[in-house]
Amino acid sequence: MKKRSSISPDPGLELRRTENHRSQAPPGPSECISKGPEAVKAASRWTSQWSSYSRRRWMQKRKLAGIQVETKYRGLAEDEGGGEQIDETDTTNEKQFLNKKLLDHFRHLAATNQDTDQVDLQLLDGLISDGADPNSSDRYGQTVLHEICRLWSVDVMRFFLDRGADLLCSDQFGVTALHVASALDYQDMVQFLISQKADKDARTLLDCQTPLHYAAKNDAVGAIRLLLQAGASSSCTDYKNRTPLHLAANMERSEAARVLLELGAEAGVKDSDGQLCITALIGQMSPVAHLALNQFHVTDKVTRQQYFYLNLLQPETRFPEDNLQENSDETCGPPSALEEVVQEGKLDLIMHPVVIKLIQIKWKLYGRFGAWLLLILNFLFNVAWTTVAISVSVHRDEPDRYIFPQDWWRVLLVVLALLLTAEEVFRELQDILRSRRRLRLRRRWMERRLCDDLDFSHPMWPQEKSFFLDQITKVRRMRGSYSRDLWNVFDWLVYCLLAASFCVHMTDVFHPSDLLHALSLRLFSVSIIFLWLRLMKHVRAFRLMGPFIVMLGNIIGDVMCFLFLYAEIFIPYACSFWIIFGGSSSVPSMKTVPGLLYSLYRITLVDEYEYAAMVTMDEVMAPLLCGTFLAASSILCVNLLIALLTDTFQRVHDNSQANAVMQQAAVVLQVGSMTFLRRFYDEQYISKYCSPLADNITAVSGFHYETKDIKTQIKETLDQILVLQKDTWEAEPSR
Repeated sequence: MKKRSSISPDPGLELRRTENHRSQAPPGPSECISKGPEAVKAASRWTSQWSSYSRRRWMQKRKLAGIQVETKYRGLAEDEGGGEQIDETDTTNEKQFLNKKLLDHFRHLAATNQDTDQVDLQLLDGLISDGADPNSSDRYGQTVLHEICRLWSVDVMRFFLDRGADLLCSDQFGVTALHVASALDYQDMVQFLISQKADKDARTLLDCQTPLHYAAKNDAVGAIRLLLQAGASSSCTDYKNRTPLHLAANMERSEAARVLLELGAEAGVKDSDGQLCITALIGQMSPVAHLALNQFHVTDKVTRQQYFYLNLLQPETRFPEDNLQENSDETCGPPSALEEVVQEGKLDLIMHPVVIKLIQIKWKLYGRFGAWLLLILNFLFNVAWTTVAISVSVHRDEPDRYIFPQDWWRVLLVVLALLLTAEEVFRELQDILRSRRRLRLRRRWMERRLCDDLDFSHPMWPQEKSFFLDQITKVRRMRGSYSRDLWNVFDWLVYCLLAASFCVHMTDVFHPSDLLHALSLRLFSVSIIFLWLRLMKHVRAFRLMGPFIVMLGNIIGDVMCFLFLYAEIFIPYACSFWIIFGGSSSVPSMKTVPGLLYSLYRITLVDEYEYAAMVTMDEVMAPLLCGTFLAASSILCVNLLIALLTDTFQRVHDNSQANAVMQQAAVVLQVGSMTFLRRFYDEQYISKYCSPLADNITAVSGFHYETKDIKTQIKETLDQILVLQKDTWEAEPSR
């Protein structure tokens, strides 16, 4: 990078330059009057020379939710006159001044930022005629061609190309004018540059990205179509072997990704970091991912065969979590497509034929065996602790809780229950360590990818830098998969209840006490309820029970809403009943606070309560309080709860099949992470026998998928009609 001084060594040089430009300037009105008709003709010729050029700004579209173009690309860098980095100009002082003035003209127009601004072609023509270099650049190597592609009309570009500007010239980062025009979706400029033999395959120096990459990561749909029509390759890759489609998915550009898929881009490719393009699409844009999954499903109606390319959905199997030591593997690979679907809860994607077939293969391969194994172990776990709890409840006249030798079976049951508990807790701890390690390595992997892109970002493209910084912040806030599963929280609740019950029981064994014995029985009675509810976690893998278990999980929120409203009514009425009837022997059920609260609960359930006694005590307040409380609690709150539960049931039932498949997929992933099960199946089965997997076409195999596809097409058509109608309404006032 060259260093140039902005101070001229010759004091008279600037004056001579000013005089030369004045001599070339068109005559003003007073000069035309004083010099006669010849001067007027010269001025008119000078003016008409540029009348055929459009010198106005390019009225660009506002894209990406109203983001200004200046936030995408800032154009020419400001000249830092006294700094170390200034414009790269020629060593000759005269040319240095002319080149700087050429760049400053565009800087001034960019600073004013008025729609009525026009490029002074007359001034620029004079500067170039005097020796200014049309390829002069700022401190980043950006020429006026980059600035023209950002803001100005095609005629201004044609003007500079006619005067020797190099269309293939790039800045210090390898960004050409076609990169800029493509990124900003300046379709007229892209078409013009292509017609002028611009290099469609030009690559930037650091990240090796083509104009198509720039168009894809900036959601420039029009530029993508033009570049592909001109012969640009949709399979070109950057420094991480990412195609434009892959880059659009990483940058969350759904429109660009959809257009690339429609024009034949492949979604089954993998970058140098091991991330599948389809996985990135699933994580960022479900509708586009649904379209991309169609590439993995080919149907031959002649032979009535369908082919599933499952090997492209499943990356090479790596299990870095086998060894929980940090030195075992420094990085963790990206998630698979199925993991992404389950983690993000993509019910619309879980029912795609390709995903369903993948789940079926994994279920038959190891999922069914693992699910039954876990279910049997937990059933034995429940039976063991239930038997222990019931045996503790046996009342004996002797002070000793265990009498030998006849109680040997009770001790055996306790030992068996403890062993099963130790196995469950050990597996939970393994899951915690595995989840934390995977999260730590996943964060490191994602941060490294983002930091690589951030290091290669252009200083004059601020939107990219802002996007990468936001993504890094999101990555650092990621939570592990273990903590996001509420069933794991429920597991630890059960373990804590069992531990408390067993500790109190053992204390009662060594220090017999009626109080400890009663407390242990109470704890065991509560623990058994939660213990058997926990069995639903392992039943959800079977599709018959999956939707109902999901439904129970969803109604928790409805119950909490009901309890809040019920408490708002119950608390003040409880106080009112206590004020009128509490503590009196006339109403025995309300003599104590617990009795009063239970009586109010019975009123809510329209059960029997001592209404006659209350009327005898206060004939005015008894019907008033009982009637209003009955209406508010039983009629209003209970019916509201029924309505909420009905709505939840209907919502879950509509997606019952998808919920069942989602629950099965979650268990399949859980079983797949168990290291001891991998010896029972072939880890390379999918890559060996599912590339592709042939299957017969059945009448209902794709019914759900086809229905979903029809709904999507109808929605897209309606959206297009609404957009056209809106554009028509906006165009009518202008007329």
